[in-house]
Amino acid sequence: MKKRNILLAALGAVVLVGGASVLALRAGAGASDRAELEKRWADGPSRFVMVDGVRMHVREEGPANAPVVVMLHGSIVNLHEWDNVADLLKDRYRVVRFDWSPYGLTGPDPSGVYSTPRSAQLMAGLLKQLGYDKFAVVATSNGSNVALEYNRAYPGHATAMAFSMLPLERPSQTRKVDPRLAWMLSFHKAVLPNWRSHWFWKLMLEDTTPPGFKPTDRMVDQIYDMNNLPGALERQAAYIKANVKAFQTSDVGGVAATVNVPVLLQWCSYDDVISQGAQASVARFTHAPVKLIEYPDLGHFPMWEKPEKFARDLKAWLDSTNAAPPAPATIPQG
Repeated sequence: MKKRNILLAALGAVVLVGGASVLALRAGAGASDRAELEKRWADGPSRFVMVDGVRMHVREEGPANAPVVVMLHGSIVNLHEWDNVADLLKDRYRVVRFDWSPYGLTGPDPSGVYSTPRSAQLMAGLLKQLGYDKFAVVATSNGSNVALEYNRAYPGHATAMAFSMLPLERPSQTRKVDPRLAWMLSFHKAVLPNWRSHWFWKLMLEDTTPPGFKPTDRMVDQIYDMNNLPGALERQAAYIKANVKAFQTSDVGGVAATVNVPVLLQWCSYDDVISQGAQASVARFTHAPVKLIEYPDLGHFPMWEKPEKFARDLKAWLDSTNAAPPAPATIPQG
């Protein structure tokens, strides 16, 4: 009886502590501190630029008068997704990256609108303010949708476009998800919608990459830190809701037909998030020359999985097509 009472007491203590922790997290105890994150993740060449009321995190590297390459990250991540690739390009290219709304360290949008067209509009405002008029665009995952919408709405600026993950159809709704991740998604939806743990993000990366790939602490930390900023997950949910509606009510992939500049598809066949196949994607670019490179061993984050291989092919294509024109001699710093 005594042992039973001790076990019940211990179980009760665990429940109380667990309940208190959940309540604290729901109240915002797990929220990241923006000032601390900016010290850590907006170091070096990073700076912030106000565009239509939005404080945008931007990073420019490489010779100021070199050909310009603008890189767009995917959803849940931020401009640091491209760190390894940018390091391999910036010797001869002016590499421009930014956290497109609603991700990373870019701040809330006072308009309250989070959608692909709004993200493209902010992209246009940012690049105009920075003084970049002609450039190659490199994008992945939902960043590819933003890039394509930017090119449609603001034609004449992108001189070439390279994509890895390219959601021209709604991402797969039937792919098998790690049971642990599926459980955590349900748990967070019901109990902790405004916070995610390091373990959650680690599982998310492992679930979308090939066996054997181990996310580094830096990869997981940046996602954890920025997605736990106050209001970050709510803003992302608004963007995802608008994105899902677009896929359900329109032919999102039709925007590819508006591209009339050289296109590179670095198709990562191990990925099972993207619904359409490589050839179906190529066929969507009805007015553009397309070079297709397939990687059977790469998943949803090729720039992290094998950055040297990925960057080598991207750089060779940029060099061979002369896709990125020189930057202006003087770049405004407003």
